[in-house]
Amino acid sequence: MSTIDEKIDEAIQEIASVHGIAVSKDDPIMILHTMNDRLISDSKAAQQELLDNFRSELEVTVSELSLQAKNHSDRILNTTITTSKNEIARVMEEQSHIIIERWKADLQTEFNEACKTMTTSRQTAILNIIASFITLISAGIILTIFLTK
Repeated sequence: MSTIDEKIDEAIQEIASVHGIAVSKDDPIMILHTMNDRLISDSKAAQQELLDNFRSELEVTVSELSLQAKNHSDRILNTTITTSKNEIARVMEEQSHIIIERWKADLQTEFNEACKTMTTSRQTAILNIIASFITLISAGIILTIFLTK
């Protein structure tokens, strides 16, 4: 016995139990049962096909949205990285200028102190030379006085 015959027998038994009417397999009303089963089967197949198509379209849409989201996040990430690099470069250059200016100021201060020290040393050297000349002249005068007496 096939599955279709079993379904028909079940339908006949259900009609008999619910409505109290005996129906045979060759009764014309059974055509409606067969047509109804056929319509349900065709409708189920059509709905399954629509569902499969919808699933495919949904998968394509999700894939496209995923790709768009990835591209968008990549663009945002690249923009952020570029902005960060530019800001880091700007801050580094700014800090480099500050450090160089401080070095220049420190070097200038040290240079000024060295110049002052050199000036003082030069003045001391000149005074020592003058004192040496005075001592030499004094020694010459004293020698001249001792030799002439």
